[in-house]
Amino acid sequence: MTKEKLRNSLLKFSYGISGPIDEYQEKQLDHLGNSAYLILTLVTPALLCIAVLLALVTTYQIAFWFAIISLFALFIIVTWYFYIIAIRQKVLVNEVDSGELKEKRKIAIRRGIITGIIFVLIECIGLIIIYQSYSLNWNYALVLTVIIGSILVGLFAGILVGVIAWKNLKKFNG
Repeated sequence: MTKEKLRNSLLKFSYGISGPIDEYQEKQLDHLGNSAYLILTLVTPALLCIAVLLALVTTYQIAFWFAIISLFALFIIVTWYFYIIAIRQKVLVNEVDSGELKEKRKIAIRRGIITGIIFVLIECIGLIIIYQSYSLNWNYALVLTVIIGSILVGLFAGILVGVIAWKNLKKFNG
């Protein structure tokens, strides 16, 4: 019983579901999660083998960046696949009372803002690590590039998450 409550609370938190998870949602989330897991476990070793072959043929730096970028792109593609299918099947739709709709929209906006801030920090740290690996001299233009690039990525991610959460709210008619 405790495992189900923990699992359901993790599903609610991960996918922004505010109400109780019904059997249809749970079944579809399990199905999509299994599909995503299969895609990741089948494609990831292939990408890593290609990276090893690149390391043998070219330099290690090219192989390293290929592995990092291809794995990152794979996770983004699988996540988008998951969300598009889940939205089409109306798995992530939150039915709320009309009185709670305003409060839930505020929560959706807050979720977008928090996601944006997290993405700003991740992007900023990532760009600093990348630029440090190339031993670039830090000047105002480079610092400005890191700051503006991080803010743009955070804005895009925050707006995207906020809009998805906002659009998945639906008035309960019953």
